Amino acid sequence: MNILHISSAHSWRGGEQQIAYLIDELSSMGHANFLMHPNLAPIANHNLIKGNCTAISYQKRFSINPLVSLKIKTIVAKFKIDIIHAHDSHAHTFLYLSYRLFNLNCPSVVSRRVDFPISSSSLTKYNFTQIRKIICVSHKINEIVSANLEDNTRSVTVHSGVDLDKFNTLSSISLRKRFSIPINHKIIANISAIADHKDYETFVDTAAQLLKIRSDTTFLIIGGDGGDQEMIDKKVKDMNLTNHIKMTGYIEDAYTLFDQLDIFLFPSKMEGLGTSILDAQSCNIPVVSTYAGGIPELITHDKTGLLSEIGDSKDLAYNVNLLLNDNKLVNRITTAAKLNVKQFSKKNTAEKTLAIYNDVI
Repeated sequence: MNILHISSAHSWRGGEQQIAYLIDELSSMGHANFLMHPNLAPIANHNLIKGNCTAISYQKRFSINPLVSLKIKTIVAKFKIDIIHAHDSHAHTFLYLSYRLFNLNCPSVVSRRVDFPISSSSLTKYNFTQIRKIICVSHKINEIVSANLEDNTRSVTVHSGVDLDKFNTLSSISLRKRFSIPINHKIIANISAIADHKDYETFVDTAAQLLKIRSDTTFLIIGGDGGDQEMIDKKVKDMNLTNHIKMTGYIEDAYTLFDQLDIFLFPSKMEGLGTSILDAQSCNIPVVSTYAGGIPELITHDKTGLLSEIGDSKDLAYNVNLLLNDNKLVNRITTAAKLNVKQFSKKNTAEKTLAIYNDVI
């Protein structure tokens, strides 16, 4: 099968990691993969991409660019593409316009990775039936999408996956040394872009709550700027928490740092699924998170992690402290989580996605 993947992201985040995993697995199954990506996009240089597909760059310029849509049709004809998979919202738009403006004749599917409401301006492209399936990365997203479809059978769930073997590699970076963390301090961290939906404001408030009752903790914000870095940095300084909350900036292959953490604190207020949670669980790191989006599909409260209501910094701090004080609870939760995470392998994700391709074709 010849598969054309379309990505429009200029950055490297969880969605791009999922594309790389999918292409890697599909390639190992004997399928030919082609990837359209914006010029200079990081995904083009990822080792899983360079060795497993034909990468084709394009000038994105803006979110509605008919030239990109025309290029889709050209590539389909040139490489005898059997199915197209658009992996994000702008890629979805380019695909939609290729059908409407250039009479594209090739079956396709799109991915939906975010639990944001679908805007009224996007309803037409979601209900465009020549795009056969909308693949949602969680049941929560499926619920949101299907409620906006004239034919809700077009919406299906395929959970994102993780590479269960990648955690054999440890980082050469010592967080304690690089950020001068005292040896007796517990390290509590989040690894994600500093963006609004990740709710780093609540992360900081949770730290402040915990520091009222214990001082032996250091909180790390590990991730690049997703739009909120300046605001969060100011909040940390205004609350006089710079000695206890450190912003590391983007660290490549940050997943190799999980084994140095004591607790993974993930207080998102909107989250399609939250594959960083799976990374933490794979490394036996206990997770404290919220009931946002698809997170409860990864964590059962008091069984595979601890959950709080969105924005509830007091309860989040209570749960963090509970884990810091109870090694038996940590062992019980991490053991159950490690078993549960096996069902979210990237191989399972690829097999379920391939089954949808075959159904559509």
